[in-house]
This record gives sequence, structure tokens and C-alpha cells, in this order.
Amino acid sequence: YEKLLNFSSDFCKKVLYYITEEKNMDIEIAGVSLYYIISWFFVYSFLGWLWETAYVSVRKKKFVNRGFINGPLCTIYGMGAVSIYLILKPFGDNLAVLYIGGVVVATILEYITGWLMEKIFHTCWWDYSHRKYNLQGYISLGTSLGWGVFTVLLFEVLQPAVSWFTDLYPQKIGEILLIVIMILYALDFITSAWAAFGLTKNFAKVEDMMEDITQYLHSSRLYETKEEIRERLETVRAHIRTQEAVERLSVRRQEFMERFEALFAEKHLLDEDSYLSKKAEMEQKLDEFAKKYTDIRKKQNIVKKRMVYAYPELKNQFKKYRKKHQKE
Repeated sequence: YEKLLNFSSDFCKKVLYYITEEKNMDIEIAGVSLYYIISWFFVYSFLGWLWETAYVSVRKKKFVNRGFINGPLCTIYGMGAVSIYLILKPFGDNLAVLYIGGVVVATILEYITGWLMEKIFHTCWWDYSHRKYNLQGYISLGTSLGWGVFTVLLFEVLQPAVSWFTDLYPQKIGEILLIVIMILYALDFITSAWAAFGLTKNFAKVEDMMEDITQYLHSSRLYETKEEIRERLETVRAHIRTQEAVERLSVRRQEFMERFEALFAEKHLLDEDSYLSKKAEMEQKLDEFAKKYTDIRKKQNIVKKRMVYAYPELKNQFKKYRKKHQKE
């Protein structure tokens, strides 16, 4: 993780140095200067963040700051919009080609991004596996067809508006703004990447703890299957807020102890001394689990909390990733 972060930091420094050198902003890619490419990237990243945040916030009926980084940017939208525009610009007058090209290019980009993020962070940041005609959960037919519509809108509506906006101010002023934005973006990206790696470590610790306590409770014959125990423990993790999770954990602890006492009273599986010893042992195990879990939750910084709040399925996706690779 540290090597990757160091690489990202060095890469950002080199990119910033390169683009701030005189005339480097005038270098053209596919007939478009680097200055406009970077400007459009940030504009589309911001528009993508607005769309994602508004869509999810309306569905959840509360504000949700979406995106990998903390700032108001969704990088995949910026990268996708600029890439699609540069690749398909020669076919700008052919709506059919734009639509089909948009489906293909955006789908490839979405698949590669989803696959890379899962490989790096060991969890999936979006999952289409519940939709029909999906490929490994990274892409789906319905989403891909939607990207085609977006591509047509990009050429017919968005790009003219974005080009108009980036021409409102002199390039020299724009270059200064870009340098400031890129420095802030680089710092935000590195901070977010570090937090994401930390989340991965936390997910791994909690999974190990969950397995241990589940195995212990199952060996104590509280329930017939491990799934019953795990299902009850998962209700604790379902709570985003730490205090709510702690309260739910306390309820589960009491439930497990009451079930243990009820089973002893009903079946007399243990003599009195063994019962007291087992009860003390179980209380200790549950208290240790509760303390470790609570400590992990409380040590999460504001960046990690935002990520979990914005992407509540991250922990479940990590569990799926782990199970899949354990089988392999």
C-alpha cells in the first residue's frame, strides 16, 4: 500500500511539474490542447459528482457525498467524458456511431475501472450483479445502453456548454486555477487512497473477528448453524453510525447470554460448576469482541466514515471478494 501511495505521490508531482512548464499546456492530443482536456476533465468530474450525489441523496432522502475522493469530483465521469469525446470526435455528425461508440468506450472504461479498484482495494465500489445481463458485476447491459444516450447528449448538449464555459476566462487565469485545483485534487486523492487502504485493513480485521466469535458461539451450541449466528452479528455492521452499532452489539450480547442460560435450564447440558465457568468464558469472549469492534469503529477518521456512508455495501463486497479468492 505504501509503495502504491508513494508512486501516486511521485506521479502527481511529475504531472504537475510537466504541465506547469511553459507551453506544455498547448500540447495537443487528438487536436485538442492539454489545457482544454484538463479543464474539461474537472468540469465533467464536477458534473458527474452533482449527478451521483443528487441521485443517491434523493433515493436515500438524505445528503450523500458520493465519489472516491472527498471533494466534489467523480473522476470516472471526467475521465469517461473526455475519453469518449476525444475518441469519437471524428464521428461527431453521426448520431448512430456516437451512440454505439459511447456504449463500447464507456463500457470498457467502466469495466477496467471497476476491475482495477477491486484488485487494489479488495472491494467493489459498485455492483451490477443484481441486474440482468451483467458481467462480473462491473458492467450491465442496461447501464451500457444508458452510456450510449449519455454520449449523444455529451456531443449535442454538454460539450458545447462546457466549451463555452471554459472560454469565458483567459487561458492564463485558467492555467493558474488548474494548477491550484490539481494540487488540491492530488492531495485529496492521496488522502482518500490512504483511507481506502485503511478501510480494507479494517474490513479484514472485522471479518477475522466475526469468524472467530461465530465459530466459538457455534461450538457452544447456541444455534444449529453458523449462518444463524452470523446473520445476527451482521445486523450490528448494518448500522452506519458507531453509537447505533454499539447499542445493537449490546443487544446481541444480551440475546446470546439469555439463549445460553435458557438452553442450560432446558437441557442441563452442563453441571453447575461447568455452567458457571462456561458462562464466564462466554461473557469474556463477547466483551473482548465488543471492545475490539468498538475500537475499530471509533478509530475511523472522517474520510473513512464518509466512504462507508457513501458506499454502505463496501464491507459486504469485501466479504464477497475474500470468499471468492479463498476458494481460488
